[in-house]
Amino acid sequence: MSHRTPPGPRWFHCECHVDEHRLGTFDAYSTGEALRWLTASLMMIAISMDEEPYRQARDWIDHGQGEATRDLSQGQPHTLTLKQRTTHATWTVTPVPYLPPPMQADTSM
Repeated sequence: MSHRTPPGPRWFHCECHVDEHRLGTFDAYSTGEALRWLTASLMMIAISMDEEPYRQARDWIDHGQGEATRDLSQGQPHTLTLKQRTTHATWTVTPVPYLPPPMQADTSM
């Protein structure tokens, strides 16, 4: 019996939550696109945080993307959380195999 490797994910679902309130989502079609979204949204929020969570965000940008790429290429989600006092900001990128992304509503009417 041969083992077939399932095809890689076709897209990546990205989300950002702050204290369990979803701030944004994005459907990316590559690991690079997902990480660019995470980086951009991360810095939009981290810039307004205290020095320590901001430093953690910069550290992830400078050194954490390799781990994120490995997680995603292995079909595993990647999560990053910054904490400031009682506030938690969390970014998650989840590979979604085999299914097309959700249809976007047609707003051209």
